[in-house]
Amino acid sequence: MKKYITISLVVVVVLGGYLGVNALFGTDIEIPTSKVSNGEFVISLNCNGTVDATRAMSLSTPRVRGLQITWLAPEGTTVAEGDPVIKFDASKQQTDLLDHQSDQKIKTSALQRARQEYIIQEKQLRLNLEKSRRNNDEKKHEAPRVAKEAKLEMELAELNFEAKLDQLTADVEKAEVEVQRSKDKVTQAQRELDMMSINAPIPGLVVYLEIWKGGTMSKVQEGDSPWPGQGLVNLPDLSEMMVKTSVSEVDANKVDSGQTVDVVLDAFPDIIYRGEVRKKGTLARRKEPNSKINVFDVEVTILDDDDNLKPGMSASCDIIVSRIPGVVSVPLEAVFEREGKTVVYLKNKKKREVSVGLRNDMSIQILDGLEGDEEICLIDPSLDEHGLPGDRATEPELNKGRTQPGPDKARMRGNRSGKSGTKSGNKTGGKGGR
Repeated sequence: MKKYITISLVVVVVLGGYLGVNALFGTDIEIPTSKVSNGEFVISLNCNGTVDATRAMSLSTPRVRGLQITWLAPEGTTVAEGDPVIKFDASKQQTDLLDHQSDQKIKTSALQRARQEYIIQEKQLRLNLEKSRRNNDEKKHEAPRVAKEAKLEMELAELNFEAKLDQLTADVEKAEVEVQRSKDKVTQAQRELDMMSINAPIPGLVVYLEIWKGGTMSKVQEGDSPWPGQGLVNLPDLSEMMVKTSVSEVDANKVDSGQTVDVVLDAFPDIIYRGEVRKKGTLARRKEPNSKINVFDVEVTILDDDDNLKPGMSASCDIIVSRIPGVVSVPLEAVFEREGKTVVYLKNKKKREVSVGLRNDMSIQILDGLEGDEEICLIDPSLDEHGLPGDRATEPELNKGRTQPGPDKARMRGNRSGKSGTKSGNKTGGKGGR
């Protein structure tokens, strides 16, 4: 009897110790939950791109040989229209201009002398012609020999008048041609001299381009001697910016000009800029040289002004395909397939069957089974082990064994509508009227 009592006491002590240790060191797993949403459901296409200026111009070396850069506007500075950006050594052009101007003065003086000579000679020749004609009239009735000599003298004066005037006219015309040539040379020299200073055709940011120097590519700098026509400086106009991106040929028919776009810079993820599809390419191209994927280029105009926007920055664009109001939706990771049924788990861990509809990259539409005010579990509470929130977000239960419906990407924007164009809720875009 004592043996059974002893065994019973040992069992009770061991069981009590186990329960005590388990109560002391065990932890209750807190199941993450989420509120069922009831509001606007947004379907969008997500694509990545690069920020660029809608308008930009490149400044190139003039078509003149032997130039050397003597001054450049500092890179990264903003210049206004008409401000100097590049200056070249203009000593040769200044010398050429002075030489051609001096030559023009000489040619102009020669032309004036030729015209004066023409006037003098024309009057003298005309006078001689008139005299010969009067002499011929006076000697018509004299002896035949005298009359004949007078007539010959008149004819000779007429021929001499025409020939000398033709020669004098040719001399004047030649002098005029020489003057015009000298003027053209002066104009060309002045044009080349003006080319030695390149001004900004539009307001913009000074960005140096790379050129070949000694067999390598490096940014242009003072002292370089670039080739004629070589690009030196790019001037993007920062007053209107855009994002250059692309969409796959499968989704190209969903994109059209005028669609709303949410733009987020990788460098400033808390700011959402308002955008609009500006243009979609008419022809597909290879995404990469060796890729078999075809894409269409898309340009997205950024409607908000911000000094943070700079060419070359990486950006993510959500092109809004459709907006559906009054939709009940839940996070993708809150939906599971159990025994061939689509279910969610309420906060009290009870299972509820639901019918699903459209989905985006974060949420899925609930057609039936939820009203919109429930709180649901983000993980299956019936499992022995639970992961942290989001552990299954990359592979929701609902997606297992199914083919994704293509690269349609969207997200719930019920809370983003008040955040658009703001940074930490305080920044407002500057082009709301656009």
